[in-house]
Amino acid sequence: MADGIEQALRQAVSATRGHFRYESGHHGDLWLDLDSLFLDAARMRGWAAALAGQAAGLGAEIVCGPLTGGAFLAQFVAAELGLGFIHAERHVADGAVQYRIPAPLAATLAGRRVLVVDDAINAGSAVNLTLAELRRHGAVLAGIACLLTLGEAAGRVAAAEGVALLALAALERGMWRPEDCPLCAAGTLLATPPMIAP
Repeated sequence: MADGIEQALRQAVSATRGHFRYESGHHGDLWLDLDSLFLDAARMRGWAAALAGQAAGLGAEIVCGPLTGGAFLAQFVAAELGLGFIHAERHVADGAVQYRIPAPLAATLAGRRVLVVDDAINAGSAVNLTLAELRRHGAVLAGIACLLTLGEAAGRVAAAEGVALLALAALERGMWRPEDCPLCAAGTLLATPPMIAP
């Protein structure tokens, strides 16, 4: 079953190799178009059920996901677990990215155990910023779950938080700080990610 889910996820995601700048500022050699994962809602519901099955023993009371893909998946997972759902919205202020939970939803968080769900965790910036926002409102992290991990960042975030990391599949990619990027050193120009090409 797990092998079948991992294979289906790998087939569903649209991946492009090249030289890209991620939201975290890191450079990497793999870009994923995650929107294709959500085309088949019934299939997504099945993946959410698989994640919910893994998360059932974590004692979560609320499921939170960063918009957009993480929140879509988080809502499915919350429904499977019979839990409340909230989302974190991406904002950019003075060039700095933040994730904010709308005030009416944030008011419900103090002391509550929250499962953070994202579609994919690459450098971990969306998850880390969502975690910071949850802490700001007094939430307690129950665990981190995603469909896909890329590299080791998701595991490091979960270990630093002392919680379980649940994932259905893993993909390998290179990721470097800009000053350490071998693609830059080789003179390879940064590419425009396919999904945001003009």
